[in-house]
Amino acid sequence: MRALLTALLALMLGACCAGDQVDERGWPKELVLGLVPALEAEALVENLKPLEDHLTRELGVPVRSFVPQDYTGLVEALGSGRADIGMLPPFATMLGMRRYDIEPLLLSVRRGETGYRPQWLTNDPSVCKEPPEPDENDMLRCEGDISVMRGQNVAFTDPNSTSGFLFPVLQLREYDINHERDLRALFVGGHDAVVLAVYSGDVRFGVSYDDARNMVRPQYPDVGERVIAFAYATMIPNDGVQLRPGLPEDLQLAIKEAFIKLARSEAHLPEDERVLWTLYEIDDFTEVEPGLYDPVRDAYELLRD
Repeated sequence: MRALLTALLALMLGACCAGDQVDERGWPKELVLGLVPALEAEALVENLKPLEDHLTRELGVPVRSFVPQDYTGLVEALGSGRADIGMLPPFATMLGMRRYDIEPLLLSVRRGETGYRPQWLTNDPSVCKEPPEPDENDMLRCEGDISVMRGQNVAFTDPNSTSGFLFPVLQLREYDINHERDLRALFVGGHDAVVLAVYSGDVRFGVSYDDARNMVRPQYPDVGERVIAFAYATMIPNDGVQLRPGLPEDLQLAIKEAFIKLARSEAHLPEDERVLWTLYEIDDFTEVEPGLYDPVRDAYELLRD
């Protein structure tokens, strides 16, 4: 009997505490937003407050943000309920869906595109088959030979990054290059860190999304001259917004509308004054179509084999 009463008391206390954590709508009294470190973490944190403030106003719920060390940290936080909203790249989204039923909410749009490609970078013009030429943004590009990276130091972002590791590594296999055996692979964190590693000469090669050089251009105006894009991998779905499982449907809709409203209300502003552009170079959002992440899953399975 004493054991039964103890169990009932524990259930009552648990129900009480759970009720204390939601408002009259059944929404959490606080939401936690996690963002992955595409930028250096310090710069990302500095740019987070406007997004926090917007979501807090639109949802009527305090929104607190955090930046984990890597993609995996945010996937685990969403899966365990320590985070409610995430902004993840496609590979991490796919893993979260497989492991924890994380729900993809929105797909990012950049300059009208819902996908992007990885770019290989170098500071060595001799890699180019022809002299590099500036593109419309005065960033040097050329056609180069990926096989020249064999035996070289190469900067990647994170082992769970789609554009900064997964798809580029699969592309290397087409040239019979194993990243563990044939390269000296370095994981440097964010895409801006890869660009800076090539810019500074710490490595001869690196890979990032196209065109991550814009992330560091305000601080290093000559980055487009010193860092050359010389090859590209397969197109990948953009990053986006994801939710932990179990959030009320009306809250999911409100979060979706809040992100879309922010993007579209700032569309008239210069890019460097837009909250979402400053964070992740996002112009707009669109719906997530069924099967969108299937190519990412297939690439993951190939890499595991």
